[in-house]
Amino acid sequence: MLPFRIIIIAVCTFLLSFSGHNVFASDSGVIKLELMDAAAVGMGGAFTGEADRPSAVYYNPAGITQMVGPAVSAGLTLLQPQIEFKSLTANNGNTSEMKRDNYLFPNVFVTTPLIKDKLYIGVGEGSNFGAGNDWAANSFSRYSTVKDSITNQDYTLVAAYKINDQWSVGAGAVDDQSKFEHDQALAQNNGVDGDGLFKANDNAWGFTLGSLFKLNDQNQFGLTYKSPIHHTYSGTFYMNNLNNSPTFGPIPFGLGGYSDVFGGSSFSTKAIQKLTLPQSVTLGYSLKPTSKWKINFDLEWTDWSNTEQQTTSYPDVNATQASILATGNPQQRSWRSVWAESLGTEYALTDAFRIRGGYDHHQSPVPKNTFDTAFPDSDYNAYTTGFGYDITKNITVDVGYVAVFYQSRNINNAQGVALGAVLSGKYKEFVNIGTASLTYKF
Repeated sequence: MLPFRIIIIAVCTFLLSFSGHNVFASDSGVIKLELMDAAAVGMGGAFTGEADRPSAVYYNPAGITQMVGPAVSAGLTLLQPQIEFKSLTANNGNTSEMKRDNYLFPNVFVTTPLIKDKLYIGVGEGSNFGAGNDWAANSFSRYSTVKDSITNQDYTLVAAYKINDQWSVGAGAVDDQSKFEHDQALAQNNGVDGDGLFKANDNAWGFTLGSLFKLNDQNQFGLTYKSPIHHTYSGTFYMNNLNNSPTFGPIPFGLGGYSDVFGGSSFSTKAIQKLTLPQSVTLGYSLKPTSKWKINFDLEWTDWSNTEQQTTSYPDVNATQASILATGNPQQRSWRSVWAESLGTEYALTDAFRIRGGYDHHQSPVPKNTFDTAFPDSDYNAYTTGFGYDITKNITVDVGYVAVFYQSRNINNAQGVALGAVLSGKYKEFVNIGTASLTYKF
């Protein structure tokens, strides 16, 4: 039976973690995040082969068999994205920047043995996925994206079994609760933009599998599989500030504008959009050459190839309204599978204090011909640092920092043109990430 204090701590921390998760994408492309633990983050995110903390619930569920007794960890991560756009048009070399919002999200993990040295369980909550972009209401991006967000809370329950002293396996279920919001301006020829807002949510399930193999005291290997999660977002599409001025889009001849087609200055209808979060496989290796040094390496494959297009359907509109809402819909994506590599080191300065550093490289799944301001992703190189300090034998604090340098991209495509947006230009991106975790071992 679970100790009563573990139950109380788990309930309290989960309640505290219900804050909104509106995060800017980082790590393995587009909307995938892997920032669940400050110690792992400080080592470039390379943690699949080590997985000896409560956050193994996410990184590799088989790793929770390494926990001697019950443990709980809680953390916070802060992201500060910066995106700069410069038009390549000869007569319009203007520069725009995305609003520099701060995105804050928590994570919580609890693990405990059910049968010591054999059977373990763990629960976790965090944001495995998420994205957020916030452009100015009058920017070049407005007819494609003003504000776009995918907010996710992922609840994971895992169990792990220690087959012998060398080999452990684990498996678990993931409940992904997600909200989607997309805001864009609607072009009207009298110079007064309308507004289109789609808000929806969905709850979907996936699973995770993990294995951990300890060759000897110096060498350890981990392998993790995460299943795809299929979302069908159902919500409402709102249109406001509509007038009868002819629009940029294909309004049939004889109708003045949006207000004529949709029956007034505002309109709302049911809308549905599908999105599949990708499956992934990660192979990890952890080397401990001495009692002071630790070196980790992760190689991850993420399968974005099933995201061919992004389609929004409107089941309750008439034929004329449907033809207008079909402008720029579906949005072509043609995303591709990608690889990511991460390398991290840790050195124990004392028995209680450890310093960390790491490197992470990822390929972008977004090709140039479907790049837009909703998902302004590119290849990146990230450099990480951090430390861990044992306040007592039971309490450890970890801090990590990441500087993410995205490769600049010169984009010249037709994304958004049907809606009146000209997105071609040069994009530069940089993200600051700071994270801290507190772990208590009973």
